[in-house]
Amino acid sequence: MKNLNKRKIISLTKIKEPFLMIDNVKKIIPLKSGVGAKKINKKLWFFKCHFTDKPMMPGSLIQESMLQTVVSILYSSKKFDKKICLIISAKTNFFSKVCEKTVLKINVKITKITKTKVEAISDVYNSNGLKIANGLFKYFITYKINSK
Repeated sequence: MKNLNKRKIISLTKIKEPFLMIDNVKKIIPLKSGVGAKKINKKLWFFKCHFTDKPMMPGSLIQESMLQTVVSILYSSKKFDKKICLIISAKTNFFSKVCEKTVLKINVKITKITKTKVEAISDVYNSNGLKIANGLFKYFITYKINSK
C-alpha cells in the first residue's frame, strides 16, 4: 500500500492551497482504492465567506475532496504518468453539513478503467463516523500537453 502526503498530492495533481481539499491519501491500492483525509477547522477560508451567519463547508468543496482523492490515487500509478483525467460526470448526494472542527475521511473505490474513461465511487464521513456525502464520478482520460 502506498501513502501520499500533501506535498506529493500537490506535485501529482497540480492543485495547491487554498483549493487543495485533501491533506493526505493513505491505504492506496494502485488503480483500485484509497482513503483521503481533510482536517477541517473554523480558520479555513470558506467559513469566512459561505453562509456567514451560520458558516459551513460548501457542498462543492466536499465534492472536490472526493474528486481530488480519486485523481491522486490514479496519478500515483505510473500508468497515469503522462495522462490527465478530466471530470465529465458527477453525481453527489449530501447527508449532513460540515460546520465544525472535524476530519473528513474520503473513501474512494475505482470501479472501472478503460482506455479513455475512469469511473469511481466515494463516501465521505466525519471524525464521528457520520456520513456526510457520497458520489459517483466519471472521468475522460487524455494525454498531458507539454507547455514549453
